Amino acid sequence: MLGIVLCGGQSLRMGTDKGLLSHQDKLWAQVAFDKLNSLNLQVKFSVNPLQQETYAGYFGNKQLIVDDPSLDVRGPLLGVLSAYLSNPEEDLFLLACDMLLMEIRLLEKLIYSVKADDAFEAYIFTKDGQQEPLCGIYKVEGLKKIVHLLQTNGLAKHSMKYVLSNLRVCEIAIEDQDYRYFSNFNSHAEINGL
Repeated sequence: MLGIVLCGGQSLRMGTDKGLLSHQDKLWAQVAFDKLNSLNLQVKFSVNPLQQETYAGYFGNKQLIVDDPSLDVRGPLLGVLSAYLSNPEEDLFLLACDMLLMEIRLLEKLIYSVKADDAFEAYIFTKDGQQEPLCGIYKVEGLKKIVHLLQTNGLAKHSMKYVLSNLRVCEIAIEDQDYRYFSNFNSHAEINGL
């Protein structure tokens, strides 16, 4: 299994690259990396071509997976499929770089879920019945299915929630006291309270 820190978004509302913002003297991308790394995973950063040079300066080119220009998709799915195509034998453990408060014990819960029952193609949390697709484990067979749908024009939408609707998904309901760990920060106003 390969850990993937999703950093390739446009960060339009924030107005600056979220992965390169600092929290407690660490880049947001590094915070997410450290959490996935603590699970004994090899971890890489998913970035878009415009970010490659800057992120290589911080983390080295070997740590990066740059969006595949041959894929006709946008958004997080582009990063996910680019990571899959460059590592087709690896299940992917995704974590968005803006889920700053995520706790390692919750990430461990996903790994336990896979070990307990590996019959699913994706393992994610749900909050109030809504899927949280950017913190989850996506297995090779599910990713292969999505690439096939894309290649055969069977992927009507490119949202991660639509992708999940095509997979066998293990959903883990988030308990009320854990809701805050799933916050993602999109604007300066949202991070002022940190």
